[in-house]
Amino acid sequence: MTGTPTTPVMAAQPAADQTAASQPAGRRVTLPSGELDLRLERSALPLDDLLDFAVRRNPKRGFLFVSRVLGKHIPVRPSVAAGTHAALAAALPPLTRPHFIGLAETATALGEGVFRAWQAPHPPAADSLADGSWLTAAGRGTFQHTTRYHQRAPLLLRFDEPHSHAPAHLVYDPGEAARAAQELVLIDDELSTGTTLENLAREWLALHPHVRRVVLVSLTDWCVRRDAVQAALPVPVEFVSLSRGTFTFTPDPAWTPATLPAVTGDGGDRSALLPARSARLGHPGGPDLSAWTAPGADADLRGGPLLVLGTGEYQFPAFALARTLEARGLDVHWSATTRSPVLPGLAIGSALTFTDNVGDGIPNYLYNVRPEAYARILVTFEGACQPDPALMGALGPHARAVRLS
Repeated sequence: MTGTPTTPVMAAQPAADQTAASQPAGRRVTLPSGELDLRLERSALPLDDLLDFAVRRNPKRGFLFVSRVLGKHIPVRPSVAAGTHAALAAALPPLTRPHFIGLAETATALGEGVFRAWQAPHPPAADSLADGSWLTAAGRGTFQHTTRYHQRAPLLLRFDEPHSHAPAHLVYDPGEAARAAQELVLIDDELSTGTTLENLAREWLALHPHVRRVVLVSLTDWCVRRDAVQAALPVPVEFVSLSRGTFTFTPDPAWTPATLPAVTGDGGDRSALLPARSARLGHPGGPDLSAWTAPGADADLRGGPLLVLGTGEYQFPAFALARTLEARGLDVHWSATTRSPVLPGLAIGSALTFTDNVGDGIPNYLYNVRPEAYARILVTFEGACQPDPALMGALGPHARAVRLS
């Protein structure tokens, strides 16, 4: 895989679904860890344009759906990600007073991107609450993403992602407007069993019984428990995705799962490193990019391919910067580092390993980025979470760290 992989162009509106008449309804994927059998019901794009496959370094689950349009494990054009956000937002049912939650860490940018794409034709009012969150009236909404980091802020709830390498999620109190929401929109990159979003929805509904509907949003929906998810929740549940189907995975009994590396920190307070206002706390205000749009500000970024990287949960501001630079005519790709351990091979053409930048002291990874493919690399970070010098050294002298928040 090259450092600047080709990615599909996603229309701003959902494409007509392609069913078994236009692409294979079944697919068997042979992995070192076993056989993955897919049954496709519908898809807005050919399946090969939406995702690839890899093997998790995780004994709980021996496969990984690797998105080609997300901007996490495979660098993408920011315009491709923006089209993905717009397509999912356009497919949402009518919403009156919604609260959107993106799942950490993979779907923090996806969640905020879908929220902002939905909010564009539903702008907030000019009035806001003292904490900065918008009043929710007809056509307005709020957003936050889950997190794995402790801060000095009111914690609303916890829930688990059972199959994950790092299962515990924290949800901080996003403020009065979000808690008054009548619809809950939960966003993840893919649904396999639906258990994670069901767990989050159950905890939220226990605290907010006035919620009237739950919408589960994903790029690819392989959920084999849709009826069970609906039965487990006391309100109507809707599923929105770019593709939909079911899967089965048959482990290879001869496969020996790789040892899972350290994937959780000490649970210490990270308030000294993380910003006091962020999307994880219910304040999704975008970064100030005025310095990047002033005349001549991007002169040193021209002359070759540019890569903009997010770090861990901090993805959407990097996307916003990449999209801004792309709109100015630069040749831009966007991706992010991750704590998710994935074995090399298949969709994972290359991997860099370094230490996280939020004080956990655990391995983090950057996949499918070959530094020599780019003339410039911008590694964005928040607060005092500067990237590990080992990462910057591996990316080379044409990389620089950029604080956006």
